Amino acid sequence: MKRLASTLLIVCGLLLAVPWFAAAGYAQEYYRGKTVSIFAGRPPGGGVDSEMRLLAHHLAGHIPGRPNIIPKNMPGAGGVALGNHLFGVAAPDGLTLGVPGRTAFLLAPATGNPNARYDLQKLTYIGSAASSNFILWLRKGANISTLAQLRASKTILVFGGSSGGNSDTVVPELLLKYQNLPIKVVRGYPGTAEQALALERGEIDGMFTERASFRADPVASGLAVPILQTFPMEPGLPLLDEIARNPMEKALYRLFEVPLRVGLALVAPSELPGDITRTLRAAYLDTVSSRDYVAEATKRGFDAGRPNRGEDIADYIAKSLTNIPADVIAEFRTFGQ
Repeated sequence: MKRLASTLLIVCGLLLAVPWFAAAGYAQEYYRGKTVSIFAGRPPGGGVDSEMRLLAHHLAGHIPGRPNIIPKNMPGAGGVALGNHLFGVAAPDGLTLGVPGRTAFLLAPATGNPNARYDLQKLTYIGSAASSNFILWLRKGANISTLAQLRASKTILVFGGSSGGNSDTVVPELLLKYQNLPIKVVRGYPGTAEQALALERGEIDGMFTERASFRADPVASGLAVPILQTFPMEPGLPLLDEIARNPMEKALYRLFEVPLRVGLALVAPSELPGDITRTLRAAYLDTVSSRDYVAEATKRGFDAGRPNRGEDIADYIAKSLTNIPADVIAEFRTFGQ
């Protein structure tokens, strides 16, 4: 009887293992000899593009079959153009993936932007390496190192911005309206790489972006100093949510926190087959948790080491970007144009 029970346990264990081996074997054969394109939704040189290229460099070694991975760019409206492509054009075959961006990509459809022709809840989320801590930076030459000094400044400080709907543009404009900070935002920069270059040249005084948007660490290089942050990651630096006085201001900051908590996600078309979805999610987590990836990402200033699973991202988006109050959407649209 004991021998029979032991035999049954072994057989059951083998049967339970069959789906895993089958999936691994399927992926091995499916991806062998194929080419995967990963698009960034922002121009070359900025933080989104740089992180996408770092991922593309490491990901192939973690996908069974080791496909060839080619990094590409599809900029437009802060990731909205890539979102439209993933949803309405790209085949759901696991060979076209995208890193659209954060704020505009996620908030445009959630706030009724007609240019966003994709359904956030139908896209397939593979994962993200970590939540993104965006910081308000000031050029060191402005001789301002604290929020109190910024409030007291008699000089209008020029910030670079891309377009309406992106946090690099709207958050400084919110600080002007609700905090009455001496800020002027100049829109029209294609991406953060161009803003960082303008900061180096002294053409602008500040940016709202992640640390990885700069070619070198902005503090260590003496380029810029941090003034405010989104999440409590920089010691002693005030939080946007903490300084908000007006209920609408607080609601808008919290809306902008959603894409930053999601982080820079790897996204696939909707209706991606389950086997391919599971393969890519497992490979992604292996990649962004690997020692080599984390070391290189940290060295380059990317947020890493606290990965978000694709299924968790999907659940968070469903809970956070539905039923947004109408008055919050209306106020967002005044900044998002």
